[in-house]
Amino acid sequence: MKESTRNHAPCAICRLRPADKTNSHLIPSFFIAMISSVDHSYKRDKELLYTINEDITTAYIGRGVREEELLRSFDSVSDERLDMMKQNTDSKDYIFCPHCERKLGEYLESPWHDHLFNQRRIEPSNAYFFWVSLLWRISAFEVFYFKLPTHLEEALRKRLNAFIQAKDQKGDTSIIMNKLPFSYKVLYCKDFSKHHEGMIYCEYDRKTKIVSLVLGDVVACFSFNKRKTFDRFSFYGLESKFSEAPVNDGSSQETILSIDADVLNAFNSILIPKIQTIRLKEDRKKILALWGMAIKLGMPLPPKPVESFIQFVIRKLYDKTVKSGEKTTHEYFAKCFKLGLARFYNIRLQ
Repeated sequence: MKESTRNHAPCAICRLRPADKTNSHLIPSFFIAMISSVDHSYKRDKELLYTINEDITTAYIGRGVREEELLRSFDSVSDERLDMMKQNTDSKDYIFCPHCERKLGEYLESPWHDHLFNQRRIEPSNAYFFWVSLLWRISAFEVFYFKLPTHLEEALRKRLNAFIQAKDQKGDTSIIMNKLPFSYKVLYCKDFSKHHEGMIYCEYDRKTKIVSLVLGDVVACFSFNKRKTFDRFSFYGLESKFSEAPVNDGSSQETILSIDADVLNAFNSILIPKIQTIRLKEDRKKILALWGMAIKLGMPLPPKPVESFIQFVIRKLYDKTVKSGEKTTHEYFAKCFKLGLARFYNIRLQ
């Protein structure tokens, strides 16, 4: 269908203009480049990004990644495979109108990028709504399966839309902030992702109404408590550092607390095993689903596999001798499953 004749849904922000913009980033591109640039340059188009989904891990490569850089993570890079990995897992087509997309960059993302990397002054309201916009996008489009309660998600969208309108008209944005119980703290470990494993991770604690978010070198927490408190807050050992960080609420210049690399390393040593546990549960579910499919295809198998079969397949899935990129495909999962069938049930498949 030609673009000129396509019927688009309304923009997810303003809900007025058609959402005919392509390649809209759900997370600002400088965060993606921060955690995934193959040369640790933090530059766009040099990304090798692995996105862990419930089903399987997907890979995305930037157009500036050289073949020799890819071969560190992949055995081969055919044209067909390259085409499959050029789909940016952090972007979507036809969710925003060009106007709202442009204003996200102009009012929020560019100023906050310069605030972090170039120490340039940022308007407090711009910093405040930068985080509003980011948290709303992560929830609205369920990035990494994260979802806020509907009323909070819609409150963020309405205030973001009102902010853009006020900025367009050079109006006062403080009234908009006053209507939204939203405050936050930010930690920053400069260049952490250049020397360690950077990641993006988000979770919401319904009891405390606090969201915790990891974005490579940056970690932030957000409170929807009207009293702007972070009581009973915990986040894999980082709560002690967050207790030292000032609260930002858009009323004054945003303050970011610098932390040392050993603090984030200690945090990762707790969080990463938790993520791995979640992923192992999903791998187990998929193995059992494949087992059910094999029985339906007529393979002579018992109703359930023995536990040693499941553990064998999982060990193969995480074989450290196999390059990281080779372990992201459905084909590799099937290969490990077939190896298990051959070893434990003497069933050999092509």
